[in-house]
Amino acid sequence: MTGSADQEDDLRLDAASVRAYLMEHPDIVREDAELMALLARRDAGGDVVDLGSAAREKLLEDVRQLKALNVGIVETARANLATQSQIHMAVLALLEADSLTALDRKISGRLTGALGVDVCRILIEGHAPLRAGESILGASEGFVGDVLGQKVERLGPVDPEIAHALYGQQGARVKSEAVVRLDFHGQDGLMALAARDAHLFEAGQGTELLNFLARAIERMIVQWLHHTR
Repeated sequence: MTGSADQEDDLRLDAASVRAYLMEHPDIVREDAELMALLARRDAGGDVVDLGSAAREKLLEDVRQLKALNVGIVETARANLATQSQIHMAVLALLEADSLTALDRKISGRLTGALGVDVCRILIEGHAPLRAGESILGASEGFVGDVLGQKVERLGPVDPEIAHALYGQQGARVKSEAVVRLDFHGQDGLMALAARDAHLFEAGQGTELLNFLARAIERMIVQWLHHTR
């Protein structure tokens, strides 16, 4: 019996020593995934609140949220890269135009297709550079101000009051638009893209690529503005 009592005392001493050591070095448990998993799975029993289970569920939920956030970031990055590639390719195609008439056709055909929009308009106040333009058209003085006010750009739902003036017959069908102010060496103008998809252009979207496209088209048109063929 004495031997058995001594063994129990030794076990209690060992348990106390282990506990004291772990209290001083808690990272041993935290860094041991297998041990942590074992402790987390341990049933509390009785009226004891199972804090391990609650903590585990919270960690799992945090992990799920982080994974969902990561997936969203990756998808957004991929979409941005795809849009960037589309616009760069579209600009390269526009640069191949050897006249304002050719540029007009590329904007109405190649550009709208590449960007997935239904209509693109380039309007220049007080000047109609082409007799039969499809996309590059003239506009009355003050029209840009009527559309944009003091803004440089606007994204969102199509304004039904000016939809026809901007997009002609297609104005009744398009639902969302992106409009950017242009400057043709002192002549006000704008670039307007519109789509039937009501969510293609929404307020708050990034406009860096849109402005890059606008500035590129602006410079292409200027070189032919007063020398149309």
